[in-house]
Amino acid sequence: MAIYVVQPGDTLWDIARRFGVTVEEIMRANNLTNTEIIPGQELQIIAVVEPAPSAPRTVHVVRPGETLFSIARRYGISVVDLIEANPGLIYPGLELRIPTAPPAEAPPEETRETECFRLTLSTDRTTYRPGQPVTMKFTKTNICPRSQTLTYPTGQRYEFEVRQDNRLIWRWSEGRTFTQAVRRLRVRPRETMVYTESWPQVDTNGRQVEPGRYRIVAWNTARELRDEVVTVYVEIR
Repeated sequence: MAIYVVQPGDTLWDIARRFGVTVEEIMRANNLTNTEIIPGQELQIIAVVEPAPSAPRTVHVVRPGETLFSIARRYGISVVDLIEANPGLIYPGLELRIPTAPPAEAPPEETRETECFRLTLSTDRTTYRPGQPVTMKFTKTNICPRSQTLTYPTGQRYEFEVRQDNRLIWRWSEGRTFTQAVRRLRVRPRETMVYTESWPQVDTNGRQVEPGRYRIVAWNTARELRDEVVTVYVEIR
């Protein structure tokens, strides 16, 4: 609300135009019964609040061969949300209302620091569709000002596991072979090693896992670091 002091020569029409309101709104706010005003008179000007513009509506015209799954994937939304916005069967030519996709979630990440190493585990997303590969990244950085020596009993340098309710679902090294020679590696100051692998959402027997919440753990297999485990959680739905 604003207070305007009437100036010589002012009319209600001039004042209304200046403030972007109508003459009737000024009269109603000031209990005026006619349009007569005098210099020095104080008028209350009630600002008109414009409604916020609605979000643009997205409409998709179904093409032959399209499915709810393919349309939902195209717009980055779930099939459930698409069905709730468009109950009923779909057919070529049908206009589907596309709901707004939820804001992107920050990918999960956990960092653990030892005396001389920083270990970080992350995934590319927090939530995945069934069957969508889960990309896992594990990094190891020497944060000490001097080189460090790590001892590896075999050729394996890292491990990823997927668990649910403390039950082992999948292990990256399962079925892989590694050299059995002990090797010592020197890691220079600030040197970082990055290990990236993908979990295809299967268990140790190759069966597709069910939707749910899963715990991903990773560690470096050097004798000096193998007890330092980092963990993140992802959800399949």
